[in-house]
Amino acid sequence: MAYAYQAEDTQCGLFFTQARRFENDVFMRAKLKNGEPCREWTDITWGEAAREAGLLGAGLIEMGISKNDRIGLFAHNRPRWVISDQAIQGAGAIGVPIYPTSTDNQLAFILNDCAAKALIAGDRDLMAQALRVKAQVPSLAFIVCLSPVTTPADPCVIDYDAMMKKGADASAAYEQFEQRRKDLKSKDTGAIIYTSGTTGNPKGVVLSQANFKAQTDVLMSTPMLQKIIERGIRLENLCFLPLCHIMGRTTDYHLQMAIGTTIHFSQSINSIQEDLLDVRPNVLLSVPRLYEKIFEAVRRHGEKLQGFRKKTFDWAMAVGDEAADHLISGNPMPPALGVKFAIANSMVYDKIRKVVGFDRLVVAGSGGAALPAEITKFFRTMNITITEGYGLTETTSAITSNAPVFVEPLPDKWIYKKAVEWLVDTMIVMQGRGQCPFKTVKGALKMMVVSKLISPRFIIKPGCVGRPCKNTEIRIAEDGEVLVKGPQIFSRESGYFNQPEKTSDEFTEDGFFKTGDIGELDEDGMLRITDRKKSLIVTSGGKNIAPQPIEMALIMDMYVDQACIIGDGRNYITALIVPRFDLLSELAREKGILQCGSDHLIRLPEIISFFQERVDRINRNLARYEQIKKFRLLPAAFSEETGELTPTQKMKRRVIYEKYGAEINALYQSSRMTPETE
Repeated sequence: MAYAYQAEDTQCGLFFTQARRFENDVFMRAKLKNGEPCREWTDITWGEAAREAGLLGAGLIEMGISKNDRIGLFAHNRPRWVISDQAIQGAGAIGVPIYPTSTDNQLAFILNDCAAKALIAGDRDLMAQALRVKAQVPSLAFIVCLSPVTTPADPCVIDYDAMMKKGADASAAYEQFEQRRKDLKSKDTGAIIYTSGTTGNPKGVVLSQANFKAQTDVLMSTPMLQKIIERGIRLENLCFLPLCHIMGRTTDYHLQMAIGTTIHFSQSINSIQEDLLDVRPNVLLSVPRLYEKIFEAVRRHGEKLQGFRKKTFDWAMAVGDEAADHLISGNPMPPALGVKFAIANSMVYDKIRKVVGFDRLVVAGSGGAALPAEITKFFRTMNITITEGYGLTETTSAITSNAPVFVEPLPDKWIYKKAVEWLVDTMIVMQGRGQCPFKTVKGALKMMVVSKLISPRFIIKPGCVGRPCKNTEIRIAEDGEVLVKGPQIFSRESGYFNQPEKTSDEFTEDGFFKTGDIGELDEDGMLRITDRKKSLIVTSGGKNIAPQPIEMALIMDMYVDQACIIGDGRNYITALIVPRFDLLSELAREKGILQCGSDHLIRLPEIISFFQERVDRINRNLARYEQIKKFRLLPAAFSEETGELTPTQKMKRRVIYEKYGAEINALYQSSRMTPETE
C-alpha cells in the first residue's frame, strides 16, 4: 500500500489529498484569530485550510498571476503562511520565502533578483516595509497582507479577506486554480529559497517538486516514523523554526503534512518555553541552542539542590549516564542497571520532562549546527532520542541522518516483531500521552524486552550527523570537502536562479554537489562535519585549524554564550567570547561585586581570571597549535540586527573581523600570552 506522500508527486497534491482524508480534523493551531494575535489557541481544520488555499489561489489568478510567476512570501510562521504557500503552488506560481527579519535592502534585493510579481506580507508592519521598497522593485504589481487592512496606504495593497472574496467571486479563476494544481508535475519548481548569505548576497536555490518529494521520503524512511504512519498514530507538533528556512519547511511543514500531524505555531522564539508547557508536543524540531539551554538549566538546578534531593538527583544522573552509554553503543543493559534506570526515570527524569514540557515528546530533531555529544547523551537518558541531520538549502535539507536505524534486519521471529510493537507502545503511545512507561509493571516489562532485543540493534552515534540518507551517495574529496549526489539535491540545470555560471562551479565533473563543508566518514559510514571549508584557519606557521570544534567546546561552558576563533594568517589562536550575562551577574553578586554594566563587568580582573581558568581547561584538550593564547570578552552578543549573524544564526566571520578589528589587533600587538585587560 502506497501512502499519500509516496503516491503524490507534488507537495500541493499531498496537501489536498490529506485534506480530503482528514477533512474535519485539526490541522493547525495558533494564538491568532482572523489574522490578529489573541490569547487562546484557534483551530483550523484540514478542510478549512484547503478551502482557504483554493480561494486565495483563485484570487491570485484573478489578480493576473500566471504560470511560473514569482511571489514573495514575507511572513512570520503562522497558519496563513502554509495556506499562502499552497495557494501559490496551486496557482502554478513559484513561492519565494523571505525572512521576516530581513532589512529593506535585503528584501529589495531578493524581490528584484527573482523579479517578483507579488508579495504576501505577514502583517501590517511587514506590509509597511514592503511599501517602503516597492518603488525599487519595478516588477512588483501588488501586495497581499495576511492581517486585516481597513484603509490601505497604497492602492496596490489588498488584505487576506478581500483576496478570499475575490477568489470566491471569480468562478472561472477558481476552476483555473483547480486545473493548474492538478496539472503540477514533479519537474515543476516548488520554490526558490535564498541562502542566508554568510559571504555576500544570497543566491536563489531553485528546488523542484521532485526535490521536495525526495526529501519527504528521506525523512519518512526511519523505522519509527514508518510504524507511526502504519498504525495511524496522530501526533502534535510545535513549530517555531522559520518556515522560510529549508529545515523548518521540510520538517515542521512537509513532514508533518505527510504524517497528518496537528501543527501548533509558536508565538515567537521568545515564547518557546511558555509554548512548550502549553502544547507539550509529541514532535519538536529545533536548532541545538534550545536543547543546550534545557541541559544548562537542569545542570544549574542540580547544583543548587541540597541534602537528600541532591543525592537523589546526582544518583539518577550517574545511572542515566551509565545507561545511556549502553543505549548509544548498542550493548545490552545489565538487568540490575535496567532496574536502576527505571527507578531513576520514575523519580527524576519524568519530573524533568514535565518541567520543560517534554513529557509527551516522542520525536525530536536537531539541525542547523552540530549538537554536542554531551547533549545527545543527556536527552537519551530521558528516553528522548534526538535525531541529528546534516544538509543545506541546495540539498533540500537532509543528506545524512543519525535517526535510529537497524544495523541489520531483525530476525524473522515472533518475539522480535512483538518487541518492535512494544517499542511503539511504550516510546510512542504511552510517552505520547504523557505516561512514563517505567511507572507501570506492564510498561517496565515491555521496556526491558525492548532494551534487550531492539535497542542493541539501533545505531545512534553522538557527535556524528549520521549515515547517508536513502538513495544518497557521499564521498570525501582529497581536500576533505564533503561531496554528495541524490534525488533531493537541486539540479545542475535549474541551479541558482539566473546564475548558471555559479551553479556549474558547485558541481564536480561527475555530478557531485560540493557542500563547502569539511568532514570525514568513520568506520561505520557515519559522517562527522569538522568545519566549513571557507572557515578553516591557516596560521602563519602553516597549521590548518578548524575553528568550529574549539568554538563548540567554549560554548559548552555554561558561562559562555557565543565564541569566535581567530588566527588566519596569524602566529597563534585567539578568541572573542560573549559571556552569558545573566549567569555572570549572579556570579558577580556572589563575589560581592557591585552591580555594574556589562561593559564594565568584563574588564574586571576577577572576571577575566574566571574566564581564563575556563579557557585553560579547554586548552588542555587541544593540540598546542590549537590552543587559545589570548581572548577578549565582548559586552554584547552577536545578532542578526547588528549584522554579525545570518537569519539562521550562522556567524558572518568577515563582518565580525571588521567590526572588532581593533580588539583583534590588540590581541596580537603584544608578546604577552595573557588576555587583554585594557
